Amino acid sequence: MQLSIARTLEIGAGIDRAIAQFLKLSTPVAVNNQSASVDPTAQLTAKSLLSRQQRRLAEKLKERLGYLGVYYQRNPQIFLRNLSDSDKQKFLEQLKSTYRNIILNYFAEDTAVNNQIDEFVNLAFFADVPVTQVVEIHMELMDEFAKQLKLEGRSEEILLDYRLTLIDAIAHLCEMYRRSIPKEPIR
Repeated sequence: MQLSIARTLEIGAGIDRAIAQFLKLSTPVAVNNQSASVDPTAQLTAKSLLSRQQRRLAEKLKERLGYLGVYYQRNPQIFLRNLSDSDKQKFLEQLKSTYRNIILNYFAEDTAVNNQIDEFVNLAFFADVPVTQVVEIHMELMDEFAKQLKLEGRSEEILLDYRLTLIDAIAHLCEMYRRSIPKEPIR
């Protein structure tokens, strides 16, 4: 659905109306001390129905909106290509450090790595970092790790497994882009 610029102001009011209607949903409550006449089974059923409706709304919003609109909320002034050389260097070091932590924790049992990947993807997405730059960061780190392994007299074959890290990060980034760009209406 497309709206003219003049009608975009209606979006906020529409969302407010929908939220107000949703908040009016409630479980049956006894009126005038008639608590004995309210069927506990009906009350549980109503609570369950409300809970399901709330879950359904949350899922639909997540499914339909996802990251929609986030793409247009990015600030071009903080895009990597628009940063000063010193700011660009600092940002790339931060991005590389975040990615290094992902690599070091990727095969650990700790689930915090998913949060680290999300952080990395958000940094890359909002700074409009090209995928080639992400691959370059990965390759630089693999070279550093390979040198360290050689110094320790160990095989660098283990580093091949870390291609999964790159695939995972790029897949997350691609998904962020895919879900953030509005779909064209079917005609």
